[in-house]
Amino acid sequence: MRSFLLICLIVSLAYLPGCSKSSGEVKVHGKLAYMGKPLRASSVTFFPTTGRPVIATAPEGEYTAELMPGEYTTVVTVGVERPPGFKEGDPDPKPTVVLPDKYTSRTASTLKTSVKPGQSEPIDFDLK
Repeated sequence: MRSFLLICLIVSLAYLPGCSKSSGEVKVHGKLAYMGKPLRASSVTFFPTTGRPVIATAPEGEYTAELMPGEYTTVVTVGVERPPGFKEGDPDPKPTVVLPDKYTSRTASTLKTSVKPGQSEPIDFDLK
């Protein structure tokens, strides 16, 4: 019984605030727009100098993500919006917005993002 109580105590302490190490990630947020209009059915991908990219969806043109502080090459992707009544197997509609490669290709992207520790201001992308 004593062992069981000791294990419960250790597990409980591990979940107390302040007992776990912070990952160092910063919660960032922002808006995606093209020609002043929100980009619906879109996503933004942050490519760090090293490591794995982070993808954040923006169904209504707003996103949130958790990123490590640092520099990122960023790309924006716009999907297609399927009309009401769309059925699996129907052909996809044509995209309503087609962005230039300088926003959609990692190798051609002109979008650079800098994330600072403790950053709270939004990172908006108003593409022209």
